[in-house]
Amino acid sequence: MTLILAACGGGGGGGGGGVAQPPDPDPAPDNDPPPETGDDARRVVLSDIGTAIIVPALEDFDMMATGLQAAAAAVEAAPGDVPTADAAKAAWNTAMTSWQRAEVLQVGPAGRSTNPDAVAGGQDLRDFIYSWPFTLDTCAIEAAAANGDAVDGTTPINITGLGAIEHLLFTDAPDPACASQPDAAARAAHLSRLADRVALLATSLLERWDPAADNYLEQWSTAGLESSVIYSRPQDALDALSIALFYVEKQTKDRKVALPTGLPVTDLNCADPIACPEFLESRLSRRTGQNLIVNFEAFRDLFTGVDGGMGVNDLLIGIDRQDLADQIIAEVDDVLALLAQIEGDTGFDAAVEAITDNDECVNAFSSSSGLPPCALLGVMKTALDTFRGPVVSALGLAVPSAAAGDND
Repeated sequence: MTLILAACGGGGGGGGGGVAQPPDPDPAPDNDPPPETGDDARRVVLSDIGTAIIVPALEDFDMMATGLQAAAAAVEAAPGDVPTADAAKAAWNTAMTSWQRAEVLQVGPAGRSTNPDAVAGGQDLRDFIYSWPFTLDTCAIEAAAANGDAVDGTTPINITGLGAIEHLLFTDAPDPACASQPDAAARAAHLSRLADRVALLATSLLERWDPAADNYLEQWSTAGLESSVIYSRPQDALDALSIALFYVEKQTKDRKVALPTGLPVTDLNCADPIACPEFLESRLSRRTGQNLIVNFEAFRDLFTGVDGGMGVNDLLIGIDRQDLADQIIAEVDDVLALLAQIEGDTGFDAAVEAITDNDECVNAFSSSSGLPPCALLGVMKTALDTFRGPVVSALGLAVPSAAAGDND
């Protein structure tokens, strides 16, 4: 159990000058059950989530971003070579799959530093890596490529990051309407600069959490203790986690599904009377459905815990709400099953583009059956209503200002 390891101080360290003892070849099992309630239980959940979910996710993205960097460098060396470009697209897809898991983990340095919904320890690193749903300025990206502009901390977030890389990789030439028309070599060179920057940020974000570097993991895992200057209570860290979980409500459900399908959502308007596929998250790369799956898988893992560790559901069980823990997992599994069905058919992007009848879509949303991309919103709403209502209430979790007061 991760808590036990953490409580023991993270390993021997060997200091103190005593006589070194050989490791016990057959140590007695520690049969102490983990705490079920109170701040100790909250710290176990935080520690297990940090150790088994957050840090591994950032390690994986750091590795994938390094692979993307190498693939982009190969494109720069051979602009216009199709197999090399295809390899870079594959590397970008792998990196994006990894990052979509991190999208649901925006606590600490990845999170916002300013309101609305600033998080403790937030350093905005997420927005520099992936700025969606900010609209990319694609003509400005082409201008930066034509000019050979550097990509660094002063580069606006709407012309950098994974979104800008997707634009250059999955389009063969600039939009004729753009004033700048860089050639393939200039676009490839800028692609490489963008990938260098993402790789740098990926390593930087990982180092913020790495116990061997800045060790934000300790701030997170020991919330409420003297060793954590960021979180005065474990509940403060859980509130930050709650705000991160609302990504699946406000971004995954509302922006990635409701808005493109033309279904009603507070403060988001689709002017077309049928559907708005232009708002699909990853339309160029045709992977919006994969993004949805990874978002919900991460959401589920935060509730169940992974590798034998504790998750949010253990806090529900500790207050005798096993029913609620079971309910939200069953409802999330319904979402994942429908997503698997859609991806196994035409894929989410194509399914949205095929919507020709908004009435049929509204009916599917209302009944959670029928036209699959629209029924998906209904199934998502069922699961996330359970989260934002009974779960948040039972655990006294925070609700982000962006979600307060809406009834989507």
